Amino acid sequence: MQLYVSKKRKFIISGLLFIGMILSFFDRVAINVGIIPITDEFHLNTSQTGLLISIFFVSYSLMQLLGGWMTDKYGARVMITVSLFSWSVFTMMTGFAWSFLSLLFVRFLFGLGEGPFYPASMSTIRENFPEEERGRANSFFLSAQNIGGILGTALAASMVAAFGWRGMFTIAGVLGILISFGIWFVLKPQSTKEVKQFNKIQNKVSIKLLFKTENIWKLITFKFLCNIINYGLISWMPIYLVKEKGVELVAAGGLLAIPYIFGFLMFNVSGWLLDKYMANREKYLAAAGALLSAIFLYLMSNATSIALIITYLTLNSIALSFFGTVLYTIIIKYAPKEVTGSASGLVTFAGQIAGGVSPLAIGLIIHLFNNSYNAAFWFLMIVALLGTAVAISIKNNPTQPAKPYEKTTTIV
Repeated sequence: MQLYVSKKRKFIISGLLFIGMILSFFDRVAINVGIIPITDEFHLNTSQTGLLISIFFVSYSLMQLLGGWMTDKYGARVMITVSLFSWSVFTMMTGFAWSFLSLLFVRFLFGLGEGPFYPASMSTIRENFPEEERGRANSFFLSAQNIGGILGTALAASMVAAFGWRGMFTIAGVLGILISFGIWFVLKPQSTKEVKQFNKIQNKVSIKLLFKTENIWKLITFKFLCNIINYGLISWMPIYLVKEKGVELVAAGGLLAIPYIFGFLMFNVSGWLLDKYMANREKYLAAAGALLSAIFLYLMSNATSIALIITYLTLNSIALSFFGTVLYTIIIKYAPKEVTGSASGLVTFAGQIAGGVSPLAIGLIIHLFNNSYNAAFWFLMIVALLGTAVAISIKNNPTQPAKPYEKTTTIV
């Protein structure tokens, strides 16, 4: 029988992961606000803009597989601290870029630095929370994305107006470096027993077990489709509002914070639903979220006012929170503990490939259809409907306690 940490320590761990995720998403989203003055300064076209946004996801996705494996091998504490420190350094370096190519290179390095954070955080939740609490712990952690999104739009826009885009990235990077030192000391194992348990399980990473886990490929596919929608909207909505609809930059940042606020609330509600009512039925919440997303994307594309656009974007954010929570809750609840980091890394890898593809694809679609954003919305609607089908196809099976290195392990 596994003994979990005290309630106080679980609270501290949740808080630290929450802060780390806020910084992660702020640094990731802020480029979508900063790209507007960056485009003007470096005279970028739409293809270069899409590439600059996407390059992070290319390196980030590549690092997911290695980051997940390194988490299982070296421990979550090491990888969380190294990841936060390194991505903060590269965020700060973004503010010193002197050309399009230098920006492209720094953003690539930024993605490499941030890569291990997600799988290491999933492993930390798995190690410190019992199964009946993991849905809520996971949803609380993921809901920090919305706080990061709020700050990465509203606050980032204000910082750009006050300090310029270079100052905004420099300040964010320095803050992250300071916090990384705090995380290293606070996540230090609290007892000799805890250290011995870590030493006992480290280095036992079964790639064979990972790929034999049932439903893993469906989870990978679903995550890919989810992030096509999510990062398509995150990357292009600021540009859409400012350049297509004529909204002023700071006002656009404030408006785009609204969906994140509601998304934060619904991430935590969905985690509660998963723990209380959706055990072994998680896929239905994911399918409902994907279908609702398709509906709200259609309504958004036909909205006749800024108020309606933001309303439907907010409702879409609520829908995204449903299937966003489900994926990692399934992994940390039902995947074998030995491969939690690797499984999280593999699924996140697929999602970040989508994060790299989506901004580029949408930029290309807009260009090919004579600057029509409606074509981009239809692309996202089709992806949401495909996600609904994949979610429904996931097998629901009663879950048994995971045994190390079983021949076949089932994920619900």
